[in-house]
Formats: sequence, structure tokens, C-alpha cells
Amino acid sequence: MKIRNKRSAGTGFNDPQKGFDTTSKRIVFALLVIIVVVMIGTWVYVDYKYGSFTNMFLGETTETTTEVTEPEVEVKNVDGMKNLLFAVTSPAQSEIYNLFMAGVNMTDNTVSIVSLPIYMKDFSDRTLEEEFSLGGISQIEYVLERTFSIDFDGYLCATQNGYKFFLTELGSAVSFDVPENLQFSTTNYTVSLTKGEQDLSFDTFVKLLRYDGWSGEKAASYKMQGELLKALFEQYAKPKYITRDVDKFTYRMTHIKSDISSEDYVNDLDALEYIAATKMTVSVISPAGSYGGSGKAQSFVMDKACAQAITAAFTLKPEE
Repeated sequence: MKIRNKRSAGTGFNDPQKGFDTTSKRIVFALLVIIVVVMIGTWVYVDYKYGSFTNMFLGETTETTTEVTEPEVEVKNVDGMKNLLFAVTSPAQSEIYNLFMAGVNMTDNTVSIVSLPIYMKDFSDRTLEEEFSLGGISQIEYVLERTFSIDFDGYLCATQNGYKFFLTELGSAVSFDVPENLQFSTTNYTVSLTKGEQDLSFDTFVKLLRYDGWSGEKAASYKMQGELLKALFEQYAKPKYITRDVDKFTYRMTHIKSDISSEDYVNDLDALEYIAATKMTVSVISPAGSYGGSGKAQSFVMDKACAQAITAAFTLKPEE
């Protein structure tokens, strides 16, 4: 009798258990490959579209998170002086709230900032507030040039909202060490701050420029206003905020009344970039003098020594 050779049980290729194990492994392997491919594809897409999974959940794409950088520009050494006049006015620009002078000496790498009382009397015995009512900011520019024997390269005049919009085009806030708790409210504006280092929104910043209730003598308010501008300059006078895009500059200036044209801006770009790229020593000059009257009759007469200090700070020192 011929005996048929049988395979051992459980080892045949067609064994049901054996076949099930092989098929399962193939399915699991295929699923793993699909999962890996999907994960890689998802990561590539998210990285391209959003930059990160965090940005995806925040709804921010790479178009909104990627900072547009200006092309690198070689900074040229620049000497000389740039003097600017800043004014904050009422919404209709019929009344002046604040008046600031800022002078940058690129020869000595120094910056001087002065907040002037708007009721300071000039050589004609009129206050700066009265001069503004006669001819606006250009009239005050003329008066201050005669008073201090200096030249301004231009003025920037805007309402509180105008400056807020202008500054918002640059950033979001100004870091400032508030020296005391403030709780002040009028029909025009409200200031509520706690003492200490904090980020001031630009809305709060421009309101604080008007605030004149700081502790101490009247001059303390003008010193604090100068310190606010100092903080603004030190944080935003940097190369990344200087643009060679003239259209962008023109757009920013739509919120500001100024005698600085796009042509002036282009001509001064080397100086602006030098100022932004160079470490400047910033000092605040507090106006000293005698105060008199109150309300609409209040006046301020500057000390001769203070006037001389301002003249010296805003006039380029003669070459030796």
C-alpha cells in the first residue's frame, strides 16, 4: 500500500490560523505606512501654511506671522543736528495740548528732549498758546526759533488719535516705569495706572502725555512728559522701524500734519538710519522759571539759564 506523506498539523501554508496571522500583519503594516504618510503630509502642509500647529489653532497663517524685513542698508556715518517740533492738539486742532522739542546731535550722539509749557511767554510777551491761536504750529515754530536761536528741520502736529494711529503703525506699546499710582478722570480723558514697570498701550501713552497731575512741583509734569518721549525714542529708534518704502512713510504721515515731505524724508534717510543704528544718550531738560496767574491768565517765564541750556543743546557745537 502506498502511504501518502502528510504535513505536520498546524504548519501548512494554508493553515487557517497561519493565514490569519499573515494577513493581519500585512494590514497592520499597510495602516502604519498610511498613518506615517498622512502625518508627514500634514506636518509639511501645516509648516507651509501656518508655520506651526500653534499658529494653526490661532488661525494665523505664515502671511500674518512672518515679519517683513527691510533690505539691509549700509549705515553711513553722519554728522550734524536734527531738530524737530511735536505738538498734540484737540480733535479739531483748534487748541494745543502739548508742545515738545527734540534735538538729535549726530556729532556727539546725544538726544535732548524738552516739554514746554504752552503758556510760556515769548519775546513778544504772548504765550505759546496765544501764538498757536494766531497761526498754528508753524507760528510756534517761528517763535521758538527766534526765542532760542535754533533752526527746526520740521514739525509734526496731530491730535491724540492722530499720534495713536501713527504709533500703532510702528508697534503696540511703550514699556515705562510709572513712578506712582494714577487715578484721574476729566470730561476729556481718563488715566488709571498702578505704580511700576508696565507696557502702556499707545492710547494710554498719548493720554499720559497730557496728564499734569504728577506729584511735586509743576515742572515735574514737564519732566515726566519728557521721560515718556525718551522711552518712546529708546524703544523705537531702531533700524527695523526705518523704512525706505516712501509709500509706507506717506501712509503713516496721513495721520500727522507736518511740513516734512516725502522728498525731505528721502533726503534724510542716511541721517535717520544713522540715528536708529547708533546708541544715543538721551537727556530730558526740565523747563525752569517762574509761574504766575491761573486758568486762562496763567503764564510761565523761563529762566535765562534754562533758555541758554536749551539753546546749547539744540544748536550744533562749533567745530574746534
